[in-house]
Amino acid sequence: MNVLNTLARLLLLFLIVYTTSSFRPWGSAKAAYRHHFKGTVNFAEGQYARAEDHFRKAYAILPDNYTFALSLSACLGRNGNPTEALQILQKSTASLEQEDREYVQKKVMRYFVEGVVRCYGKRYDLAISPFKKSIELQETLGNRKLLSTFHNALGYATLFNQGMGAHRSAKQAPHYHVSKRDMVRAAASFEKAMQYNPANTVAQTNYRMLADTLGLTAGTGKDLPVVKESSGDYIPNMPGSILELTRLTETDELLLLLDISGSMVMEKVICMGVTRFETMRSTMLELLDSIPARLPMGIGTIGGDCGTTPRLWHRTGSISRPDLQTALEFLVPDGTTPLLTILEASPVLFSDSTTTAKTIFLVSDGANVCRANGLDICEWAARIAQRNVTIHILTFLDANLNNTEAFTEYTCLADNTGGRVIYIDNYRCRLAPFSFSLVESFQFQAPELKRVQCGGPAVEALWAIFPD
Repeated sequence: MNVLNTLARLLLLFLIVYTTSSFRPWGSAKAAYRHHFKGTVNFAEGQYARAEDHFRKAYAILPDNYTFALSLSACLGRNGNPTEALQILQKSTASLEQEDREYVQKKVMRYFVEGVVRCYGKRYDLAISPFKKSIELQETLGNRKLLSTFHNALGYATLFNQGMGAHRSAKQAPHYHVSKRDMVRAAASFEKAMQYNPANTVAQTNYRMLADTLGLTAGTGKDLPVVKESSGDYIPNMPGSILELTRLTETDELLLLLDISGSMVMEKVICMGVTRFETMRSTMLELLDSIPARLPMGIGTIGGDCGTTPRLWHRTGSISRPDLQTALEFLVPDGTTPLLTILEASPVLFSDSTTTAKTIFLVSDGANVCRANGLDICEWAARIAQRNVTIHILTFLDANLNNTEAFTEYTCLADNTGGRVIYIDNYRCRLAPFSFSLVESFQFQAPELKRVQCGGPAVEALWAIFPD
């Protein structure tokens, strides 16, 4: 009996600990970010069922993660489940905090995803308003590519907003009537999409189809609202682009953590013709000239092995700019990527102040190779964020499944600390922020329109869409 009582007490103790702790039955925080990254890549490749599976797993582990909620909602909408998609989207609103520096951009994405879900649910009438709201807010932030995508989506919803039921006749397949007025409105949205981003081929196709049908002539785009250009992201202007994308100077202390592992000299930045290591060094040297001298800077290197002393290890404010420049000029590659080991130790390079804003700018081309006593890199990031530390990452890796581990770590470091991940797009020779990239996948292409006379000769301006 004593044995049974003891077992019962142990079981009760376990249940208390289980229900009151932060233990996650579905996996670690890092596992959630791994699933989300895989889902993002799968979605971009058109593998929507597989993407949904990964997004569900990520959301199950971290249901309060705003980005995970948006991704799952958008994917569910794409996969024909608008009801659940909208429920998740509604819950995600509670995760938005106005203190978040990305609050407005996240709100924009929430409106856009709602419009996307409504479109896939064939409620085009309910998609128009959120699309318009996303455009209105995005115009205050800039980013012509996003505005192009949003206007194209608005044009698509406008074109399809023709009532709930298809028209039927004995002579023709079921179809939706489209009035000339709606075609003109849709064409205006497609035209703006094309003008905001001339490389948006879907918007071009949509506009040309309607323009040819209606006999329209494209405008010059001079009437577009003035928005901030995002053309400073090309590699020749890398330092300026880094500052624009990360706002590194909006901090009280700045720490550079540079990956000097051997892989940095084994690969070249294709469009520049030099190694990743040389690109990093030259970029950091140029960046120094753009950062105000009043900003205390420090530096640490990631290289060697898991227990190796870093080649450079200087507290913020303890090294002069000339000495920092010299250290960078004579830096040489060394070993592997003990990322988590160095990150875990890096807070000692900041001041002891509890009120100053602190920023780590990590440059790397690999994933962590050290176990660091089983520490979850994402949970560590969440803890360090409570000490006013933000982590931005610049990586030389492409965002594909071959680099899943690295992007898993990068995204959780940035997401948990309010930072950003930037990667060098070798093929287009530019810097690109890795964020809610599903947006680029939602380029709605309108079907061909056909002239019909369902209303008889008296109705002249009537066209129809014949759904598949």
